[in-house]
Amino acid sequence: MTKNKLNTLFNNIGDNAVNNENTSLDIIKEYLNLHNENKLKVNNGSIYLLLSAKNNAGIKATIKGITKLNELTELRKKVVNSLLLPMANLSKLVENENENETKVEKIKKKKENQAKPESDFAVKKSDESIKNNTIRTTANNITYPLLFLISQDKSNYKFENGKLYINIMAIAKNVVQSVFGFNKDGIKLPENTPYLMAVNLTMLIKLAKADLFAVEITKTIENENENENVAVATDESVSGDFTESKEKQLVKSVITFLDYLDKNKAFNSLLEIENHIFTLENYGHRKNDITEQVRKQSNNKNNYDLYGSVAVEFNHSKTFETNNFDELESQFRKTFAIK
Repeated sequence: MTKNKLNTLFNNIGDNAVNNENTSLDIIKEYLNLHNENKLKVNNGSIYLLLSAKNNAGIKATIKGITKLNELTELRKKVVNSLLLPMANLSKLVENENENETKVEKIKKKKENQAKPESDFAVKKSDESIKNNTIRTTANNITYPLLFLISQDKSNYKFENGKLYINIMAIAKNVVQSVFGFNKDGIKLPENTPYLMAVNLTMLIKLAKADLFAVEITKTIENENENENVAVATDESVSGDFTESKEKQLVKSVITFLDYLDKNKAFNSLLEIENHIFTLENYGHRKNDITEQVRKQSNNKNNYDLYGSVAVEFNHSKTFETNNFDELESQFRKTFAIK
């Protein structure tokens, strides 16, 4: 296989991703057409009924009023499972489709599958799973963009030449800034004149969430993303070989995190870290070896502990069993009768 052939194959993967986004926009367009024809219903259950909204403005009010992420997720599941997938004759793919299947039934099905002799059974099963997961993921991804467009007046968007255009003059200034990266106040147009911007699915998802979600939800999502990024970066930083350059970068990062915790008065977390330091096996043994030499040399007259770079002479110590900083302070005051 030539280098150019590899380049072509990789680019095909990229093109397929873009094509999938375009197909997702086509799916959204079809659902919108059905909605505009008053046909977006399953057993007379419309999108308005599902969201307990009277009209398109009510959809935005309903979603904007949700301040807990799990409730927003449940709303999305309801739309996908009760409307989007059934409308496409894909009811079998709704989430938790097998929640009523007994353990005996699951074992029986597994044995039946294992008994199948086809040489490509496993790969067919895997391919089918990939296909089903992709369909469910697509339905999940288009839910908020679809609800966003339904919540808009039909004059504020249009599909043309395979692209979707949004009238940003009908969107809040801060939302336009966060999605498109510019201040729409700089666009000088006569009053009530639309200004259409093309969007792909990724941009539409971002636009929908920025316009529909409450501030509390947005902050929760941002915090979760930040937490995940920190977790991933931490795992990656301690994997692989230990090097001097990695050591220096880790120390710099740890100090930054400690300063951040201190600045935000996260005393419970700092206490947890401080206690953990004294449980470090290799570091603890090494420091104990240093102080042990002094103790032996002076026949137990000079007893020191090393706290950081400070040698502290001690006669006795007391350990407080606490879960947080407030408990530590309370027990310390009680023990030493501090008023």
